[in-house]
Amino acid sequence: MAERVLLTGGTGFFGRRIAEALRQHGYDVTTPGRPEFDLMDTSLTRRTVERLRPDTIVHSAAYYGGLGICIAEPTQIFSKNIIMGVNLLEAAAKAGVRKVMAIGSACSYPGAVAGDMKESDFWAGPLHPSVESYGFTKKVLEVGLRAYNKGFNIVGQMPIVTNLYGEYDVFGEYRSHVAAALIKKFADAVQSKADKVVCWGTGAPVREFIYSGDAAEAVARLLRSGYTEPLNVGTGIGTSIRELSELVAKLTNFRGEIVWDTTKADGVMRKVLDVSKMESVLNWKPPTSLEAGLARTIRWYLENKAEADARP
Repeated sequence: MAERVLLTGGTGFFGRRIAEALRQHGYDVTTPGRPEFDLMDTSLTRRTVERLRPDTIVHSAAYYGGLGICIAEPTQIFSKNIIMGVNLLEAAAKAGVRKVMAIGSACSYPGAVAGDMKESDFWAGPLHPSVESYGFTKKVLEVGLRAYNKGFNIVGQMPIVTNLYGEYDVFGEYRSHVAAALIKKFADAVQSKADKVVCWGTGAPVREFIYSGDAAEAVARLLRSGYTEPLNVGTGIGTSIRELSELVAKLTNFRGEIVWDTTKADGVMRKVLDVSKMESVLNWKPPTSLEAGLARTIRWYLENKAEADARP
Protein backbone atom coordinates (compact mmCIF):
# COMPACT_ATOMS: atom_id res chain seq x y z
CA MET A 1 0.00 0.00 0.00
CA ALA A 2 1.37 3.41 -0.99
CA GLU A 3 2.48 5.78 1.76
CA ARG A 4 -0.22 8.40 2.34
CA VAL A 5 1.01 11.99 2.21
CA LEU A 6 -0.98 15.08 3.20
CA LEU A 7 0.53 18.03 1.33
CA THR A 8 -0.25 21.58 2.48
CA GLY A 9 -0.17 24.31 -0.16
CA GLY A 10 -0.63 21.64 -2.80
CA THR A 11 -2.26 23.96 -5.32
CA GLY A 12 0.35 26.71 -4.94
CA PHE A 13 3.34 27.54 -7.09
CA PHE A 14 5.76 25.08 -5.48
CA GLY A 15 3.18 22.78 -3.89
CA ARG A 16 1.72 21.63 -7.19
CA ARG A 17 5.19 20.62 -8.40
CA ILE A 18 5.84 18.76 -5.14
CA ALA A 19 2.53 16.92 -5.60
CA GLU A 20 3.57 15.86 -9.11
CA ALA A 21 7.00 14.67 -7.97
CA LEU A 22 5.62 12.73 -4.99
CA ARG A 23 3.06 10.96 -7.16
CA GLN A 24 5.76 10.06 -9.67
CA HIS A 25 7.66 8.47 -6.79
CA GLY A 26 4.64 6.35 -5.86
CA TYR A 27 3.16 8.30 -2.95
CA ASP A 28 -0.61 8.59 -2.41
CA VAL A 29 -0.92 12.39 -2.18
CA THR A 30 -3.88 14.38 -0.82
CA THR A 31 -3.96 18.19 -1.11
CA PRO A 32 -6.88 19.51 0.97
CA GLY A 33 -7.47 23.26 0.94
CA ARG A 34 -9.60 26.01 2.36
CA PRO A 35 -12.20 26.42 3.70
CA GLU A 36 -12.31 22.94 5.28
CA PHE A 37 -8.53 22.87 5.79
CA ASP A 38 -7.58 26.34 6.99
CA LEU A 39 -4.19 26.16 8.69
CA MET A 40 -4.91 29.39 10.56
CA ASP A 41 -7.80 27.60 12.33
CA THR A 42 -6.67 25.14 15.02
CA SER A 43 -9.86 23.05 15.06
CA LEU A 44 -10.20 22.81 11.27
CA THR A 45 -6.56 21.79 10.93
CA ARG A 46 -6.90 19.10 13.59
CA ARG A 47 -10.20 17.81 12.19
CA THR A 48 -8.82 17.43 8.66
CA VAL A 49 -5.62 15.70 9.74
CA GLU A 50 -7.55 13.31 12.00
CA ARG A 51 -10.01 12.53 9.18
CA LEU A 52 -7.29 11.83 6.60
CA ARG A 53 -4.87 10.05 8.98
CA PRO A 54 -1.83 10.44 6.70
CA ASP A 55 1.43 8.59 7.29
CA THR A 56 3.36 11.76 6.41
CA ILE A 57 2.69 15.49 6.19
CA VAL A 58 4.67 17.70 3.80
CA HIS A 59 4.17 21.34 4.78
CA SER A 60 4.75 23.62 1.81
CA ALA A 61 2.04 26.23 2.52
CA ALA A 62 3.41 29.64 3.48
CA TYR A 63 2.59 33.33 3.45
CA TYR A 64 5.54 34.72 1.54
CA GLY A 65 6.83 37.03 -1.15
CA GLY A 66 9.87 38.93 -2.30
CA LEU A 67 11.77 41.77 -0.67
CA GLY A 68 8.84 44.18 -1.02
CA ILE A 69 6.36 42.17 1.04
CA CYS A 70 9.02 41.21 3.60
CA ILE A 71 9.59 44.92 4.28
CA ALA A 72 5.90 45.92 4.16
CA GLU A 73 4.28 43.08 6.13
CA PRO A 74 6.72 41.73 8.74
CA THR A 75 4.06 41.08 11.40
CA GLN A 76 1.68 39.26 9.05
CA ILE A 77 4.50 37.16 7.59
CA PHE A 78 5.74 36.21 11.05
CA SER A 79 2.41 35.52 12.74
CA LYS A 80 0.68 33.66 9.90
CA ASN A 81 3.58 31.31 9.24
CA ILE A 82 4.14 30.57 12.94
CA ILE A 83 0.43 29.89 13.57
CA MET A 84 0.16 27.59 10.54
CA GLY A 85 3.24 25.61 11.56
CA VAL A 86 2.23 25.17 15.21
CA ASN A 87 -1.35 24.21 14.30
CA LEU A 88 -0.07 21.59 11.89
CA LEU A 89 2.45 20.08 14.32
CA GLU A 90 -0.19 19.89 17.06
CA ALA A 91 -2.64 18.22 14.68
CA ALA A 92 0.03 15.75 13.54
CA ALA A 93 0.81 14.82 17.13
CA LYS A 94 -2.86 14.28 18.03
CA ALA A 95 -3.46 12.14 14.93
CA GLY A 96 -0.35 9.98 15.37
CA VAL A 97 1.35 11.11 12.15
CA ARG A 98 4.73 9.40 11.80
CA LYS A 99 6.65 11.98 9.75
CA VAL A 100 6.49 15.72 9.02
CA MET A 101 8.57 17.46 6.38
CA ALA A 102 8.58 21.25 6.57
CA ILE A 103 9.86 23.12 3.50
CA GLY A 104 12.62 25.47 4.64
CA SER A 105 14.20 28.50 2.99
CA ALA A 106 17.66 29.90 2.37
CA CYS A 107 16.28 33.14 3.91
CA SER A 108 16.82 31.43 7.27
CA TYR A 109 20.59 31.59 6.98
CA PRO A 110 22.54 34.31 8.80
CA GLY A 111 23.03 37.47 6.79
CA ALA A 112 26.81 37.59 7.14
CA VAL A 113 27.94 34.06 6.22
CA ALA A 114 31.24 34.17 4.29
CA GLY A 115 31.30 31.94 1.22
CA ASP A 116 28.69 29.37 0.29
CA MET A 117 26.23 28.50 3.06
CA LYS A 118 26.69 25.10 4.67
CA GLU A 119 24.06 23.42 6.82
CA SER A 120 26.38 23.91 9.80
CA ASP A 121 25.98 27.71 9.33
CA PHE A 122 22.21 27.60 9.94
CA TRP A 123 22.44 28.90 13.53
CA ALA A 124 25.70 30.83 13.14
CA GLY A 125 24.32 34.37 13.53
CA PRO A 126 21.44 36.83 13.05
CA LEU A 127 19.40 36.95 9.86
CA HIS A 128 19.56 39.85 7.43
CA PRO A 129 16.95 42.43 8.58
CA SER A 130 15.29 42.50 5.15
CA VAL A 131 14.09 38.87 5.42
CA GLU A 132 14.20 38.29 9.17
CA SER A 133 10.43 37.97 9.72
CA TYR A 134 10.03 35.22 7.11
CA GLY A 135 13.37 33.50 7.56
CA PHE A 136 13.00 33.12 11.31
CA THR A 137 9.66 31.31 10.95
CA LYS A 138 11.55 28.52 9.17
CA LYS A 139 14.06 28.35 12.02
CA VAL A 140 11.13 28.05 14.44
CA LEU A 141 9.76 25.18 12.33
CA GLU A 142 13.12 23.41 12.51
CA VAL A 143 13.06 23.71 16.31
CA GLY A 144 9.44 22.51 16.27
CA LEU A 145 10.36 19.40 14.31
CA ARG A 146 12.99 18.54 16.90
CA ALA A 147 10.62 19.25 19.79
CA TYR A 148 7.83 17.07 18.38
CA ASN A 149 10.33 14.33 17.66
CA LYS A 150 11.24 14.31 21.35
CA GLY A 151 7.66 14.67 22.56
CA PHE A 152 5.75 12.50 20.08
CA ASN A 153 8.41 10.54 18.15
CA ILE A 154 7.50 12.33 14.90
CA VAL A 155 10.33 12.07 12.36
CA GLY A 156 11.17 15.54 11.02
CA GLN A 157 12.78 16.53 7.72
CA MET A 158 13.61 19.98 6.34
CA PRO A 159 14.90 20.79 2.86
CA ILE A 160 16.40 24.31 2.90
CA VAL A 161 15.39 25.52 -0.55
CA THR A 162 17.10 28.33 -2.44
CA ASN A 163 15.33 30.87 -4.71
CA LEU A 164 12.65 29.18 -6.80
CA TYR A 165 11.31 30.07 -10.22
CA GLY A 166 9.07 28.31 -12.70
CA GLU A 167 5.58 27.99 -14.12
CA TYR A 168 2.60 29.05 -11.93
CA ASP A 169 4.76 31.49 -9.92
CA VAL A 170 3.43 34.79 -8.53
CA PHE A 171 4.45 37.48 -11.04
CA GLY A 172 3.02 40.66 -9.49
CA GLU A 173 5.72 42.99 -8.17
CA TYR A 174 4.45 43.09 -4.56
CA ARG A 175 4.54 39.35 -3.82
CA SER A 176 6.91 38.03 -6.46
CA HIS A 177 10.44 36.83 -6.01
CA VAL A 178 13.16 38.36 -8.15
CA ALA A 179 13.09 36.00 -11.16
CA ALA A 180 9.32 36.22 -11.62
CA ALA A 181 9.33 39.98 -11.03
CA LEU A 182 11.95 40.47 -13.74
CA ILE A 183 10.10 38.24 -16.18
CA LYS A 184 6.99 40.38 -15.80
CA LYS A 185 8.94 43.65 -16.04
CA PHE A 186 10.63 42.71 -19.30
CA ALA A 187 7.59 41.02 -20.84
CA ASP A 188 5.49 44.11 -20.06
CA ALA A 189 8.16 46.35 -21.57
CA VAL A 190 8.23 44.34 -24.79
CA GLN A 191 4.44 44.37 -24.96
CA SER A 192 4.25 48.15 -24.45
CA LYS A 193 7.31 48.81 -26.66
CA ALA A 194 9.07 50.59 -23.77
CA ASP A 195 12.67 51.63 -24.37
CA LYS A 196 13.88 51.02 -20.82
CA VAL A 197 13.24 48.80 -17.78
CA VAL A 198 13.96 49.99 -14.23
CA CYS A 199 15.29 47.31 -11.86
CA TRP A 200 15.72 47.55 -8.11
CA GLY A 201 19.10 48.04 -6.44
CA THR A 202 22.53 47.94 -8.01
CA GLY A 203 22.35 44.54 -9.69
CA ALA A 204 25.45 43.46 -7.76
CA PRO A 205 23.93 40.96 -5.27
CA VAL A 206 24.54 37.32 -6.11
CA ARG A 207 21.75 34.79 -5.77
CA GLU A 208 21.18 31.15 -6.57
CA PHE A 209 18.15 29.93 -8.53
CA ILE A 210 16.61 26.49 -8.89
CA TYR A 211 13.83 25.48 -11.26
CA SER A 212 10.72 24.51 -9.27
CA GLY A 213 10.42 21.10 -10.92
CA ASP A 214 13.99 20.25 -9.93
CA ALA A 215 13.43 21.41 -6.34
CA ALA A 216 10.27 19.30 -6.13
CA GLU A 217 12.21 16.25 -7.30
CA ALA A 218 14.74 16.90 -4.53
CA VAL A 219 11.90 17.05 -1.97
CA ALA A 220 10.56 13.68 -3.14
CA ARG A 221 14.02 12.11 -3.04
CA LEU A 222 14.66 13.51 0.44
CA LEU A 223 11.36 12.11 1.73
CA ARG A 224 12.30 8.69 0.40
CA SER A 225 15.84 8.88 1.80
CA GLY A 226 14.85 9.12 5.47
CA TYR A 227 17.61 11.69 6.07
CA THR A 228 16.56 13.78 9.08
CA GLU A 229 19.00 16.70 9.29
CA PRO A 230 18.29 20.01 7.49
CA LEU A 231 19.52 19.69 3.90
CA ASN A 232 20.34 22.43 1.40
CA VAL A 233 18.47 22.16 -1.91
CA GLY A 234 19.88 24.27 -4.72
CA THR A 235 22.28 24.36 -7.64
CA GLY A 236 25.31 25.79 -5.86
CA ILE A 237 25.67 28.27 -8.77
CA GLY A 238 25.69 32.01 -8.04
CA THR A 239 24.24 34.51 -10.51
CA SER A 240 24.25 38.27 -10.02
CA ILE A 241 20.94 40.11 -10.32
CA ARG A 242 22.49 42.07 -13.19
CA GLU A 243 23.33 38.83 -15.03
CA LEU A 244 19.84 37.49 -14.35
CA SER A 245 18.26 40.68 -15.69
CA GLU A 246 20.34 40.54 -18.86
CA LEU A 247 19.39 36.88 -19.40
CA VAL A 248 15.67 37.59 -18.93
CA ALA A 249 15.97 40.57 -21.30
CA LYS A 250 17.52 38.32 -23.92
CA LEU A 251 14.90 35.56 -23.51
CA THR A 252 12.00 38.04 -23.72
CA ASN A 253 13.57 39.82 -26.72
CA PHE A 254 13.82 43.14 -24.89
CA ARG A 255 16.30 45.39 -26.72
CA GLY A 256 16.09 48.60 -24.67
CA GLU A 257 18.09 49.95 -21.74
CA ILE A 258 18.24 48.45 -18.23
CA VAL A 259 18.28 51.20 -15.57
CA TRP A 260 19.18 50.47 -11.95
CA ASP A 261 17.27 52.26 -9.17
CA THR A 262 19.95 52.41 -6.49
CA THR A 263 17.54 53.98 -3.96
CA LYS A 264 16.07 50.48 -3.52
CA ALA A 265 17.67 48.01 -1.10
CA ASP A 266 19.92 45.24 -2.38
CA GLY A 267 19.41 42.90 0.56
CA VAL A 268 22.12 40.35 1.35
CA MET A 269 25.02 40.75 -1.08
CA ARG A 270 25.61 37.02 -1.59
CA LYS A 271 23.37 34.04 -0.93
CA VAL A 272 24.49 30.76 -2.47
CA LEU A 273 24.14 27.32 -0.88
CA ASP A 274 26.79 24.65 -0.53
CA VAL A 275 24.97 21.65 -2.03
CA SER A 276 27.67 19.01 -1.61
CA LYS A 277 25.69 17.22 1.11
CA MET A 278 22.54 17.22 -1.07
CA GLU A 279 24.44 15.65 -3.94
CA SER A 280 25.77 12.96 -1.59
CA VAL A 281 22.54 12.20 0.30
CA LEU A 282 20.27 12.23 -2.75
CA ASN A 283 22.84 10.97 -5.27
CA TRP A 284 21.46 13.61 -7.62
CA LYS A 285 22.03 17.05 -9.14
CA PRO A 286 19.41 19.45 -10.54
CA PRO A 287 19.38 18.84 -14.32
CA THR A 288 17.82 22.12 -15.51
CA SER A 289 20.14 25.01 -16.41
CA LEU A 290 19.09 28.55 -15.48
CA GLU A 291 18.67 29.57 -19.12
CA ALA A 292 16.58 26.49 -19.97
CA GLY A 293 14.40 26.87 -16.87
CA LEU A 294 13.84 30.59 -17.48
CA ALA A 295 12.95 29.90 -21.10
CA ARG A 296 10.27 27.40 -19.98
CA THR A 297 8.95 29.83 -17.38
CA ILE A 298 8.81 32.76 -19.82
CA ARG A 299 7.03 30.62 -22.41
CA TRP A 300 4.40 29.59 -19.84
CA TYR A 301 4.01 33.16 -18.57
CA LEU A 302 3.47 34.62 -22.04
CA GLU A 303 0.91 31.90 -22.83
CA ASN A 304 -0.95 32.52 -19.54
CA LYS A 305 -0.17 36.20 -18.94
CA ALA A 306 -3.65 37.52 -18.15
CA GLU A 307 -4.34 34.75 -15.63
CA ALA A 308 -0.87 35.00 -14.09
CA ASP A 309 -1.04 38.81 -13.75
CA ALA A 310 -4.44 38.57 -12.05
CA ARG A 311 -3.17 36.27 -9.31
CA PRO A 312 -2.94 38.13 -5.96
